[in-house]
Amino acid sequence: MTASVSQAIPENLRSFESTQQKEIKRTSVLGQEDFLKLLTTQLQHQDPMKPMENGEFMGQMAQFSTVSGITEMGESIDNLVSIYQGQQMSNSASMIGKQALVNGNWAQLAGGQLSGTIELPTAANDVRVDIKSETGEVMASLELGAKMAGTQEFTWDGIKGDGSAAPEANYYLSASAIRDGQSTAPAMQVYGTVQSIQLKGSEVTLNVSGQGNVSFSNVKRISQ
Repeated sequence: MTASVSQAIPENLRSFESTQQKEIKRTSVLGQEDFLKLLTTQLQHQDPMKPMENGEFMGQMAQFSTVSGITEMGESIDNLVSIYQGQQMSNSASMIGKQALVNGNWAQLAGGQLSGTIELPTAANDVRVDIKSETGEVMASLELGAKMAGTQEFTWDGIKGDGSAAPEANYYLSASAIRDGQSTAPAMQVYGTVQSIQLKGSEVTLNVSGQGNVSFSNVKRISQ
C-alpha cells in the first residue's frame, strides 16, 4: 500500500515545518506590536501646530491592515484612535489663554488692544484698516501708509476717531490697499484669545474670542 503524504515526509522535516509556521506567526505578532508602539510614540511627540491629519492617520491604519491583516485587532485600533484624539485635546489644551492668529475680520477689543495682520500680495502705496462696530458705525481708521508685499502687522489701541475710548466689544475690520490708483481688499487675520477647546467628531476646534469656534487648520500662529 502506498504511504500517506504525512507518513512520506520525514519526522525532522515535519518538525522543521511546524517550527517555521510558529516563527512566522510569532514575527507577525511582533510586527503588529512594534507598529502600535511606533504609531503611539508618533502621536505623543507630534508638533501641536502640525498634528497628523485624520486622513493620514487612517491611511497608516489601512496600510497596516493590508500588510498584517489586522481584522481581529478592532479593539486595538479603537484604542489608538482614542489615544490620537486625546493627544490632540492635550496639545490644544496648552493653548487656552494664549493669542491665536486666525483668518477672519471679526476681532475683540480687550485690554485696550486689538491686533491683526494684512496679507499684501504686492507692495502698496497706501494701506488702511477700517474698524466698525456691530451696528456698522466707523469707530476708527488706521492709516498704515506705504507697505511692502508680505505680512503686515497692525494694532488698534481702542481710541475712536473723535478721541474717546471705544467699549470692549467685537468689531469688524476691513482692509484696503491702493497701488497705482487701484484699490484692492487684501486678506486679513486677527488675534483672539483661545477660551476653550472642544472635539467635534474627529476634529479639534478652538473657541477664539471675537471669532467663535475655529478649526485648528485655520490657526496661523499662537503667541503669548
